[in-house]
Amino acid sequence: MNAETTTNNHARNLVLLAGFTAGLADFLFASITRVMNGGSWMDPWKGVAGCLIGEAAREGGFEIVLLGIALHFFICFSAAAMLYFILKKAPSLPRQWLLVAVVYGIVFMLVMNYVVAPLSRAGRSIYPVETLPINAFWHIVLVGLTSAWFVTRALKPAPAS
Repeated sequence: MNAETTTNNHARNLVLLAGFTAGLADFLFASITRVMNGGSWMDPWKGVAGCLIGEAAREGGFEIVLLGIALHFFICFSAAAMLYFILKKAPSLPRQWLLVAVVYGIVFMLVMNYVVAPLSRAGRSIYPVETLPINAFWHIVLVGLTSAWFVTRALKPAPAS
């Protein structure tokens, strides 16, 4: 195995960890928060599936929940990969993981809220304007910190074996 393959595998594994940890943290937070507010842990994931199949998702069963969870993790993996490639191709952007975490968490939330959700079958934003600061905080903590931690390390050369 050559050094380039080792570096590519190292980066790929870290980007996958970025997507998985961000997805898991956000999955747990959304599910637990919904239960604490008197709903079902499945509600957020039916909502995510609704972005693909529309309002009918609300009446769906466990298969719709699984679709929503799969879409959620797909988005987290895709976003982590995009973060990696953007930072790799734009060396002038900062690499300090905390700064990347804050910017990425906010940008991720804004793109989901004002681009992805309105253009989906949901046809509207996820978060009302008055809740954006608290949602931005949680996106920084749950998605930004986890993704930035692994992605910024993926940009460094693989450790020697």
